[in-house]
Amino acid sequence: MRGGNDYDGLFKAYDIRGAYPKELDTKFAYKLGKAFATYTKAKEVAIGFDGRSSAKKLFEALSKGIMEQGVDVIELGLCSTPGFYFSLIQGKYASGIMITASHLSKQFNGFKLMKKLSPVFLENGGSEIMELIKADDYEKVKGKGKKKKKSWEKEYSKYLTKNLVKTKTLKEQLKTLKIVVDQGNGSGFVEAEILNKTIPNAKVLFSRVSGTFPSHEPNPLIPSSRKALISEVKKRKADFGIMFDGDADRVCFVDEKGSFVRPDIIISIMLSDYKSGKIIYDTRSSKTIPELAKRKGLHGIMSKSGRSYIIDAMQKEQAEMGGEGSGHYFFKEFKYLDCAGLAAIKVIQRFLLRNSKEEIKMSSLVSEHDLYHHSGEINFKVKNPSKAFLIVEQGFRDSNKILFIDGLSVYYDDYWFNVRKSNTEPLIRVNAEANTKEGLDKIIATLTKVMNLSK
Repeated sequence: MRGGNDYDGLFKAYDIRGAYPKELDTKFAYKLGKAFATYTKAKEVAIGFDGRSSAKKLFEALSKGIMEQGVDVIELGLCSTPGFYFSLIQGKYASGIMITASHLSKQFNGFKLMKKLSPVFLENGGSEIMELIKADDYEKVKGKGKKKKKSWEKEYSKYLTKNLVKTKTLKEQLKTLKIVVDQGNGSGFVEAEILNKTIPNAKVLFSRVSGTFPSHEPNPLIPSSRKALISEVKKRKADFGIMFDGDADRVCFVDEKGSFVRPDIIISIMLSDYKSGKIIYDTRSSKTIPELAKRKGLHGIMSKSGRSYIIDAMQKEQAEMGGEGSGHYFFKEFKYLDCAGLAAIKVIQRFLLRNSKEEIKMSSLVSEHDLYHHSGEINFKVKNPSKAFLIVEQGFRDSNKILFIDGLSVYYDDYWFNVRKSNTEPLIRVNAEANTKEGLDKIIATLTKVMNLSK
């Protein structure tokens, strides 16, 4: 394990992550517990964890550090990240920590920190916690906290079920739906089981929670991770497929043909549920979202990519709904936090509503909201990201506008693109969209040359 002064690399833009036990181990978890208790001054901290093999060891060390600061620990047990959020909401806990590395591979683990239903991340309290750990200096207290067990699993299950089956008509329509759900051996067992129990023609894949993720990588954005889901959708002639990531805070979809549905299209599809208010989307998302939002009397607001940034924007703007290109979806009704289960439910309801009026395939519903030619996210490894950004900024000065909300976003009448540094990997991520396929191919070719000059 690295020394205390080398912990900086564990604190990412959105949360804390590292390889276990090489980078992140029980010693760090113990110190984090002491620092988090000191920083939040909480009386109790609720802790949940996903199914990773290292989760329980990290939980015990984290709890020990917290309790040594005189703070009680509420052990929520194995749960999804949205299930953890639900527990914070229902239990009215002022602070909480979810032990998870989300969609990362089995060798990783991490922590998502929450204070008063707001993420604690590098720019919002994370640096202060990091300094406490590095200094190894915590508030002196008398007495120790206690550990209590409390599960909100049944209440969370009822919440999702209630949202899925809102009317008798909808309950009848669910009988006609055929879906495949890939749990991916992750901790989204409540989310998957609700869909399995409520929808007669649902099929759940890889429902056994396993920290080694034996079925595939817990990241639905990796094409190879979707192979089993696509195969089963085609085999069963399902209406569409649903896939949760490792901690079930992200959800992705494939249509009846097995084609991946971009997350920003899912945002656009869900817009129809809202008649007024604000919608948050990230810099990678299609311009379909603000255009459609405007036509529906909604106000679209762009945010930096990343769970923590979008939650922050959701709360500040009191937005109705938000989403980003990685498959996180956020809802005012869920206290502005992300809930993949609720997103899946809303997509199911939108699909059924359209089918009640006219028979429609998921691919057709997607086409109605995929109005432009989008590249999806393209990753480039470059040695000098700053040089790449400078070339882009200087080379596109004649554009209509350049935004610096999250990296560089450049806009013309017939295309736009965003170039940004990854917060979790040594990559530059490029997203582009054009009015025509030829226009998209041209701008991608140009950006590829720029990235090659920066290697």
